[in-house]
Amino acid sequence: MDKTAYIRDFFRIGISLKDSRKGISPLVSTVLLVFLAIGLGVIVMNWGRAQLEENAKCSVDTMMEIVEIGGKEEICYAGSGENGFIEFTAENGPNIDISRIRMRVIGSRDIYTVEVPESSISIGGAVKKTVAYNFNLFGKIRQVKLTPRLELFPGESPILCDEQSIELENIPECR
Repeated sequence: MDKTAYIRDFFRIGISLKDSRKGISPLVSTVLLVFLAIGLGVIVMNWGRAQLEENAKCSVDTMMEIVEIGGKEEICYAGSGENGFIEFTAENGPNIDISRIRMRVIGSRDIYTVEVPESSISIGGAVKKTVAYNFNLFGKIRQVKLTPRLELFPGESPILCDEQSIELENIPECR
């Protein structure tokens, strides 16, 4: 068989296959395109959400701060031994609700970390809390760090936003 006969037969088979194919109905092709678009959208949204959680956990600035009255921050300690406590008043900014506050106290002997109970603060709100502190175990207070927990997506557990924390030193005794 020469080359021209081979090429002619090849194209004849190609033409006969092309003529015998049946097309996909417009309804089936539309349904396939809709499913493809939905699937692609789900993949992109999940990827975007994962990127947001990984790279910008606390991209929202809470603007949380300790309330100042008469130029003095409203945070102090009192008591002694096992009966000590730390009292503070914090306020939230206008951007996002704070689910709760985590307090870390660096003492002269050890570090004390606690989730402050019932410490949620709504947008623009404030909270005054008293937290038990054992001077016998942890020693004299050297630094207090208040870190907000934010619920970025409804229904998910709040994440700790270390970038938004407040660090305080030289805490005075309550009067």
